[in-house]
Amino acid sequence: MNYIYYLFIITIIFIIYIEYSVGGILFRPNGMGVMSMNISSMINFLIHPLKSLFLWNKNLLDTNYIFVIIISSLFYLIYYNVRR
Repeated sequence: MNYIYYLFIITIIFIIYIEYSVGGILFRPNGMGVMSMNISSMINFLIHPLKSLFLWNKNLLDTNYIFVIIISSLFYLIYYNVRR
């Protein structure tokens, strides 16, 4: 599997997990009270660990996108190097 596709799949799974676990990150009510997709909020949540240490708490690592990408990349590298 191509690494870019792998990261895309991991990102989609992470977004679904975050919406289920935390909630109100991607889908939230707009000014008229209608549920709408808020992509800028999701992007800010994904890059928040680069700006703040709050999500680096050991209890919150499952909601830390940077940590998930690092661990997923390590799994990818180990798996594809062992297969060779």
